[in-house]
Amino acid sequence: MAAIYLLGPVLLGLVAHRAPLAQRAVVPARTSLLHSVVAAPLVHSEPVEAYDEWTQRLDYPGFRKEVHELGQRLSNEQGEADVKHLQRMILWSNLCGGVGIATMWMSSPLGRLLSIVSLSTWTCTRWTMVGHHICHGGYNRQDTDELKGRYTANGFAVGTVFRRVRDWLDWMLPEAWHVEHNNLHHYRLGESGDPDLVERNLEMMRDIPLPRPLKYVAVAFLAAMWKWYYYAPNTYKQLKIAQMRKDGAVIDEQEAHEAFTLPHVLFSPTLAAKWNTGPLDFIKRVMGPMVLFRFLLLPAPLALLRPSLYGVAVANLLLADVLSNIHSFIIIATNHCGDDMYKFDNSIVPRSGSFYMRAVTSSSNFRTANGVGKPVHGFTADLNDFLHGWLNYQIEHHAWPQLSMLSYQKAAPELRAICHKYGVPYVQQNVFQRLKKTADIMVGATSMRPFPASWEYVPDRFTWADQRSAAQPEVAAAAATAGKD
Repeated sequence: MAAIYLLGPVLLGLVAHRAPLAQRAVVPARTSLLHSVVAAPLVHSEPVEAYDEWTQRLDYPGFRKEVHELGQRLSNEQGEADVKHLQRMILWSNLCGGVGIATMWMSSPLGRLLSIVSLSTWTCTRWTMVGHHICHGGYNRQDTDELKGRYTANGFAVGTVFRRVRDWLDWMLPEAWHVEHNNLHHYRLGESGDPDLVERNLEMMRDIPLPRPLKYVAVAFLAAMWKWYYYAPNTYKQLKIAQMRKDGAVIDEQEAHEAFTLPHVLFSPTLAAKWNTGPLDFIKRVMGPMVLFRFLLLPAPLALLRPSLYGVAVANLLLADVLSNIHSFIIIATNHCGDDMYKFDNSIVPRSGSFYMRAVTSSSNFRTANGVGKPVHGFTADLNDFLHGWLNYQIEHHAWPQLSMLSYQKAAPELRAICHKYGVPYVQQNVFQRLKKTADIMVGATSMRPFPASWEYVPDRFTWADQRSAAQPEVAAAAATAGKD
């Protein structure tokens, strides 16, 4: 994700610069090609490689119709089985948390390992599985109170510190994550307006003249700290920007997407004030509850028994947080990154043919049951998906963000068949293969695949309100210059 912009502590003192064009990585040609149908009304002025030929023949209206109808059918079929499945996954996550808390006082190698792995899995799955899908509204229609029930987007973890601690306690403020992830990332996937566009966010690491092995080491360091160092402050920045724009402020797009890290919010008061925040505000609203309830109060009863046990517990909690950062990095940062993933120039209409196409071609799935020789759901499938944080269905999730976890299992083989029919590349690989592809993008060894504006399906183009507002000063300046001439 964008949350990977951690070069500050890793490559301190080095200044970013843009490398000459000749030094930039060249995207390799592809040979595997699925068949395509029906020419789209486009004028292709950019050269097309074999892997990209499908872009010239995609039937956008037909593709949109089939994908949209599949999503509608899956949504209408959701019911009690989806709720029971959610409850089972919550139970699995809570069991990990219970084991981790019950053993966090242990200092023996095996006891410590059990506690750290359990606590880490609890934290990771509570975000990627439980919070993620509930906050997208995946269970809104199944909750008894669709507007503000606990398992609805408006009722889960938001509004009060109590709800946050009860439902989903992590480094990020849930309300800020809603803006950054649910809105910006999902509806501007692969564009410059996507806050999680790794290639752009890691431009400094890609271009800086350092030995590539050192850059890979930097990626490993950044994986262990990305949530609290970058993601928490940057999602909060996006929340502040959304509030400022609602009040009529015009925010420069480049500034909006510049990394906002922990040192910025704590030690750069002028920059922090620009986004209506500062150390006290940030600690109180964002990081304070996590530090207080997870690392100080949760193990506090052990201090009454023996102070040394409290110290061991805090150490185990901290190590579990490092592992949780690494686990979530592996299954999150890798979802939309690689030399087989596309990046785009313009925004498009939500739920249009182009929207569904981008959900597929700018996302990658990991190992799933797939319905090939085995059932699409059940204990084995659930265990596999649980360990992947249910992020192994990113293609389906980006096509229909509002569905349940159970629906994504059912959807995968059907959407894959639709993509094959229309010749749209459906990428699915082992998560560690995707990790290597992501690291290669981060260090500049490879680049994302460009999808030029001339390839776009023009009827699906769209301009968001903030994009229009940001463009108005530039238009006015250009008009003034023309008037002087």
